Amino acid sequence: MIQSVKVKNLSLSKDNVRKSSREASIDALAASIATQGLLQNLIVTPLKKAGHFTVKAGGRRLRALQSLIEQGTLPADHVVPVLVLTDDDNSVEASLTENFQRVPMNPADESTAFNFLIQKGMNAEDVAKRQGVTTRFVEQRVRLAELAPSVFQALAAGEITLGVAQAYAVTSDIDRQARVFAQMSTSYYGDQPDNIRRAILNGTIKANDAKARFIGRDAYVAAGGRIEGDLFAAEGDENWIDVDLLEDLAGKKLEAAAAALAQAEGLAFVTPIAATHVPYDLERQLHEFHAPARPLSEEESARVEALSAENDQLVERLECELTDGTPEAEAANDRLEEIERELEDIEESRREIDPAVRAQIGTFVYIGGDGEARVHTRMFSEKPVVDPNAAPKVTGGANGDDGAGDIDHGPKLSATLIDELATQRRQILVAHIASDPAMALDLTIFLMAQNVVFEQNYVRNHSTLKSSGAQFPIFGFRDEGSMASQTIEDQRQRLDTSWAGHKTMTERFDAFRALDDEARGSWVAFSIARTLEPSLNIAEGGRSNGFHDHLGRALDIQVEHWWRPTAENFFGRVKKEVMLAALEDIGGPILRGRYKDAKKSDLAATCAALCNGQGIVEAEIREKATAWLPDAMRFDAIEQPETIALRSTFIDEADDVDPGDDGDDVDDESDLEDASHDGQDDLSEAA
Repeated sequence: MIQSVKVKNLSLSKDNVRKSSREASIDALAASIATQGLLQNLIVTPLKKAGHFTVKAGGRRLRALQSLIEQGTLPADHVVPVLVLTDDDNSVEASLTENFQRVPMNPADESTAFNFLIQKGMNAEDVAKRQGVTTRFVEQRVRLAELAPSVFQALAAGEITLGVAQAYAVTSDIDRQARVFAQMSTSYYGDQPDNIRRAILNGTIKANDAKARFIGRDAYVAAGGRIEGDLFAAEGDENWIDVDLLEDLAGKKLEAAAAALAQAEGLAFVTPIAATHVPYDLERQLHEFHAPARPLSEEESARVEALSAENDQLVERLECELTDGTPEAEAANDRLEEIERELEDIEESRREIDPAVRAQIGTFVYIGGDGEARVHTRMFSEKPVVDPNAAPKVTGGANGDDGAGDIDHGPKLSATLIDELATQRRQILVAHIASDPAMALDLTIFLMAQNVVFEQNYVRNHSTLKSSGAQFPIFGFRDEGSMASQTIEDQRQRLDTSWAGHKTMTERFDAFRALDDEARGSWVAFSIARTLEPSLNIAEGGRSNGFHDHLGRALDIQVEHWWRPTAENFFGRVKKEVMLAALEDIGGPILRGRYKDAKKSDLAATCAALCNGQGIVEAEIREKATAWLPDAMRFDAIEQPETIALRSTFIDEADDVDPGDDGDDVDDESDLEDASHDGQDDLSEAA
């Protein structure tokens, strides 16, 4: 029996079979009821109190109605029609029937219905409000309604899933949809959304690509560029179709920026590079130029000293006397900023380059990862720079250092005496440097920094201290495009090289010591870091180094933020079982089973897309996938004790060699070196 009952006289029955998800989408349901009214009766049974009923089926509708009354959308005495069951024994069955027998609409039917409302003149926002869904949901369903006929019919017939249809809908080009659908229909793995999306988007660029951000959406569209929004991906995700147009726009914009920079700075050349880094090979074809910073004048020195003293006084007042937010404190902070700017101007004036020298040098402009044009901080020349203002060159001198080579020091000395005297003088120098830690530290950093700057040019410094960059184990391997390599290049560019432009080591060392602590600290950090050799959290190949793993943990390195596995750098180069194990780590046996029969190439592409956040999966699986790493790339290894005595044994054996045995010295040294290497290999394997 149908009768009208006030909402306030209704309560939810414990017999309602829906125990979970009771609060799901209540707001959306309330919005629908507010615009359309209650389209389905509640099923109730009477309570002992006259006029009061308990709701056996329709609990979510009851909560939505109560929410509308609380908000004031409906009156407090709002009445709704209910179906009253007199037999309480059948109430559980009625609740089960209503919830269980409900058949969800086919997505194709939903899409057709939403599209019909849009065609009748309603906009997506109005439809969303009236149906209690989001505007984006309406837009997604309308996009599905506009699929190529062959794809839409397959969705309506249940031949493809909603996820597959969404993969085709990533583009509005129905010809391309139909073409890819025809190809995928005959493919064994044509029902995988990742494969479909990849085929659909082949030859496009994402909106967050560096070149796309560099050009800008408006400029790209104004030039005729086409953009397709992916309604089924993250909010605002777009695909730019005309890649050739984007490349042309980026090249022209960079060329204009390069020409303007060359003219403004009086440079011989500024080379535009339409990429996120300057190729190493291009740099090697040129001579690196370092402009020396001139010494401060007496007037500048006095001014710097006065400004530094004033700065210290203001900082002390701010820490001890002045209260934050007071006019006095704000005035002090403003003055500190003025002092900093003036000191920067003085420092900048020391680094000015003569126009005649500028006319011989140049640099590069490229696109930063943030989409902004960047100017390479280092300068280069096509041939050695000639300074017209340089003092006349003194002939002779050891490697051009101090020009002392042609000075007559008296009679020639014998070679043996030269070596003996040099050794004795070396001992005197070592004794003094060893007693001066500050000088020793400056010398250490300087010698390592000089190795960095003059890596391609031999500079004899009579020291065994080196900080040469570790060699990659694969000859010719390049990694400039990775986030880590770009960061290293940025760090290299930020190093202060003003000292490196001087002609002698004496001048370079004095200029280097004049740098502040931060500048010298940056040099030692960079110089030491580049000496680290490749290692992995793996036993094979002698690459294990537990100490490197300790460093990684101490630095709290999140490898997943710096490196992601792709088909090219990992998945396409491992066995299928490794890829399936990765899928099981990410999504459990179900995800593994979904792809267990896939071809290796398709499986590699799927794993790569998933680990780079491009797969269409649940949020929890996506989160795990974007953090997944092969064990080899983790900093998890624990350093094992080393048998350091092995090396000492070899050295002791060498000391015991008969001094009179001088017939096979070279072979003995070679054998000792081989034995030492063997011992080190054993140590590496043990570690």
